Amino acid sequence: LPVFNSHAIETRLHHIPGLSEHYLYFNDDVFVGRRVTPEHFFFGSGLMKVPVSPLKIGIGKPHSEETATNSASKNVRRLLLEKFGRMTTNNFMHTPLPQQRGALQALEELFPEDVSRTTASRFRSPQDIAMTAPLLYQYALMTGRGVPGKFSFRYVNISRPDADRRLADLRRNRRFDFFCLNDVDVPPEEREQVSVRMHEFLENYFPFPSPFEKQEPGTGSAGSAETQS
Repeated sequence: LPVFNSHAIETRLHHIPGLSEHYLYFNDDVFVGRRVTPEHFFFGSGLMKVPVSPLKIGIGKPHSEETATNSASKNVRRLLLEKFGRMTTNNFMHTPLPQQRGALQALEELFPEDVSRTTASRFRSPQDIAMTAPLLYQYALMTGRGVPGKFSFRYVNISRPDADRRLADLRRNRRFDFFCLNDVDVPPEEREQVSVRMHEFLENYFPFPSPFEKQEPGTGSAGSAETQS
């Protein structure tokens, strides 16, 4: 510590004391768009509903000029090909991620060197693996711990020219269970405009604080949807 690598952090999530066998992992740009239930993510038997994406993992070997997430997916593909003799191709949606603690523990035992190397990687590296997705999900699909699920989901790159239109559709229809608001390489000259856009959208979409939000010191009320969501 300190660690600046999400891949390293993800290798330790299932070690959190008191964590349930079945839990959800949210990235900080993922939101719940309307009422959901545990059945969105798991069957009654505990089987995971895996958010398979139509997008594919890149070809070739990992290298430093591609995104670290794509390199991590390629490394996972190599591990599973060597272990199970099956080629993996698909990525996974950027939704709330159903997780199964026992399956992650099994993966830690199957691939101890790769997990340990990623845990010790302070910054993202082309040698990392991505443990929560795709490793957990590809392993689950191969071993019967999970099946492809159906997720009502929208992805918005908040710096793109079509962001206003896509956010307006989200706000007007509220027809998606989940959405991701991803700030991919926002140019410095657009950051203030994008910040205003996000503040207005989040205040409108989430006008009331959740009972789980922390109160801001000295205010007696929860913070805005922007700061707390």
